[in-house]
Parts: sequence; structure tokens; C-alpha cells
Amino acid sequence: MISRWMIATNNEGKLLEFEKFFEGKASFESFKSIGKKSPEEPHKTFLENALEKARYASLVTNLPSIADDSGLVVDYLGGLPGVRSARFASISSGKKCQQDEENIKKLLGCMRPAKTFAQRRCRFIATIVALKSHDDPDPIVSRGVWEGLVAFEPKGERGFGYDPIFYLPEEKKTAAQLMLHEKIEFSHRGKALKKIRLELFQRFKK
Repeated sequence: MISRWMIATNNEGKLLEFEKFFEGKASFESFKSIGKKSPEEPHKTFLENALEKARYASLVTNLPSIADDSGLVVDYLGGLPGVRSARFASISSGKKCQQDEENIKKLLGCMRPAKTFAQRRCRFIATIVALKSHDDPDPIVSRGVWEGLVAFEPKGERGFGYDPIFYLPEEKKTAAQLMLHEKIEFSHRGKALKKIRLELFQRFKK
């Protein structure tokens, strides 16, 4: 497998999960480490956003890239926040707000009328795209889904994003209460990466 990858993210939590998943088999750069901003995510699907980020990442670094576009889909809210998960709190105000606490606060406010867990079904969805170069005509694509419930209040100090309110009834914990290795085992991102691990090793060797 190639030794250096560009992970198309500024999210340190995501980068940590990629590093843990590959367990030292490759070194990673991120937009933060190369001093670049992540591109806009203007599309209506996770796949289109992931592909745009992956192509841009390979273009500016000349490295193979992996991009993840993911979000929380809540049935009660008709699929919101979805592809706008990182910017959910800024949708109505027009302000750029990506702070996890503000997104969680807004989501819990929207869910206040949903009094039972039966009304709080949700899932994390991750679409991962891997490219050997920016003009790779045959990207590797994978999708992972993690089912859960929207908790009534945040719990846990680990993870990032909506993890403190993503409740797992089988574990009786939120995602933010899981250890990192547990989260990777269960999560949407971990599931998507497992599906393409072998293909990544086969196609992207040195």
C-alpha cells in the first residue's frame, strides 16, 4: 500500500479515526497539515460532496486521496440535517457556524416535540471516495450506515459532531461514550472502510 495519503478533511476527529483504522500502514496528510481550506460542499448528496473533496485534495497535493462525506439523518425531521450536518445551526441564520455544541443545541430543539424513542430513529451515513489521482476515472466508492436514536440530552466526552446525542440502545451508550476502537467497529465510517480495505491495498500499492 502507498505510504502517504491525503485525507480530505479539516476534522481532527475524522483524521484520528482514519489513522486508527489503518494502524500505521500509511501516513496521512489533511487540509490542516498542508495549510489548505476544505472546499465548499455545495451538493445535495454525500457522494457528490465526497467526490469533489477527493478530487480537490489530490489536485492540490498530487497524492492519492480519501474523502468522507457523512451526516446524521433523522426520520422525524424528514432527513435533516443530512448533508448539512456540519452547518445545521447556520442554515436559518445565514451565519457560518460549525461548532458541534450549536448544532446539537439546534437539533435537540427541533426534536423537543418527539417525546418517545420510537419517534427518534436516526442514522449516521458515510460515503467514502478514494482516488489514485485527481483525474482517476475509476474511484473506489463505499457507503456505511449506523442506526441509532436521538438522545434526549448529550452524554459522553469522546468523539465529535453529534456523537453525544447519538444513542445506541444495544450498548445503552451514546457514541461519545464509546472507546475509539469500539466506535470504529460499529460506526458508519468504520463499516464503509472495511468494505474497501482490500481493494485499497490491491490498487494503491507503491
